[in-house]
Amino acid sequence: IGRGKGAPAAAAPSAKPSLQQAVDASSALQRQMAEQGGAASSVAEGLEFKPALPAPKLPAAKPTGLQGLLASLDGKKKMSTMEKSRHDWGNFKSKQDEATRDEMDRFAKDGYLAKQAFLARTDERQAEVARSNRRRGMGLKD
Repeated sequence: IGRGKGAPAAAAPSAKPSLQQAVDASSALQRQMAEQGGAASSVAEGLEFKPALPAPKLPAAKPTGLQGLLASLDGKKKMSTMEKSRHDWGNFKSKQDEATRDEMDRFAKDGYLAKQAFLARTDERQAEVARSNRRRGMGLKD
């Protein structure tokens, strides 16, 4: 019973010195670390640090300006199949005489569009025949 009242009074004074001791210890540690930091840096000066990985190799920069122009002229230009076909067809047409070129132009004029129109007309005609056959089968007249 007497102990319960006396314990808080005794604990309070002992708590303050322990808090003060912690603050002092913290300050002492900070001073030690600062002193060791100076010593550690002097030790680190004698060490040689090497990178863990070699430096990455970057692709060589393409020359610009006049050097780039000369380099592009020297290098072989690769030609795609479409470019080669267009080039060959142009050469073939230029070697033909006027009459042959006119004849080619006459047959090539609107070739794709004419073919598409023809296909559309035939599809429409087939659909019309199929519709009339269905209607005839049902006994209806067109």
